[in-house]
Amino acid sequence: MHRQTVHCLTHSAAWKSAGGGVFVTLMAAVCAVGSAHAAGEAASAPSTAPASAPAASAPVASTPTTPLAKPQEPRERHAGTFWQGTVGKGADNPGWNVWLSVYDPPPKARDQDKDPVADTLTGDAYDDRPQGRTMWTIEGRNAPERRFVWRERADALDPSGQPMVREGGTLSGALSADGTAATGTWSDGGRSQPFTLKRAARYREITGTAGQATITERYPVTGDAAIDALVQSLRINRCDQYDTECVIRISAVGLGDTVSLLRMVWAYSGGAHGNYGFTAGNWRRGAQGFQPITLADVLNPTSACLQSFNTQVVGALKREGAPEATRGVLKEKDLRNPAFPFTLQGDRVVVHYGPYEVGPYSSGAFRAAVRVDDLGAACRRPTT
Repeated sequence: MHRQTVHCLTHSAAWKSAGGGVFVTLMAAVCAVGSAHAAGEAASAPSTAPASAPAASAPVASTPTTPLAKPQEPRERHAGTFWQGTVGKGADNPGWNVWLSVYDPPPKARDQDKDPVADTLTGDAYDDRPQGRTMWTIEGRNAPERRFVWRERADALDPSGQPMVREGGTLSGALSADGTAATGTWSDGGRSQPFTLKRAARYREITGTAGQATITERYPVTGDAAIDALVQSLRINRCDQYDTECVIRISAVGLGDTVSLLRMVWAYSGGAHGNYGFTAGNWRRGAQGFQPITLADVLNPTSACLQSFNTQVVGALKREGAPEATRGVLKEKDLRNPAFPFTLQGDRVVVHYGPYEVGPYSSGAFRAAVRVDDLGAACRRPTT
């Protein structure tokens, strides 16, 4: 499978995720609580990996390796937050996990809408609920007194294969006084479950220039030196001398003893539209610090496992509406590529596809989620 940067959407449409999930919401209250801290974090966080960072924090992407050019006269802002938590967890219910990035509206959008209650935020979300979708779009608005409401939505196909929008549940809750936790109730069709979230990172956005290009970069800052060094290792330039605009976004997918980060680069150098593509970084914490992992470290890298995995990938892409799902099959070399665009969400492996990879330009990007337990014995790694 060809995994290089591909021709893609126009800038305004580049963030369409035809198959998957974007948790969209609220939380201007987060900015109210955290804006004073965000400036301090922005000043103190390193722009490159600290000298004391462990060797395991070296860049995992195979190419390119040129350090990101420092923008001239950069503008910096707090751009959002990353949350992790559970829904429905209790003494007799394991519930499910959720991972949520919430992005603040751009400054211009805020200027047009002065009412903080009406701010609508965007983001990305994943969950590992049994028998459910892995990814959702969530639309919501802020509410007074630190309260918020998120409504789940997702693009899908109906039984006849026609595109449709699937409505999910609603999460309504409130932030803690310090803005580091959120609690509330998830409800859907008369069912309800409690949820709890913890803030694991803040997103920082820097906009400036390098040569003739305008560069906008967004990445998470956790306050954990080892994890932040991993983030810094993905801050490598994918823009070239011919670009007039470049956007680099590093998204947290999971943070903890396993760290999963997705990196997207969009660039425009003229013509009808720009180009974008994905790489990723995945690490596990061990006795020697964080070590990079590939799909071969997650699955048994045999031909039988690869066949089983590809069957699941193609099926997932078809369910998400990818017109050319069979083009999404992986090759053996993809299993050992540390920059291959896969991320880990609980017991699922998610493979990320840019435009043109599994459908025409107009279809946008897709994600295929595969539950490891569905792969069978062929993919179980041998125990020692």
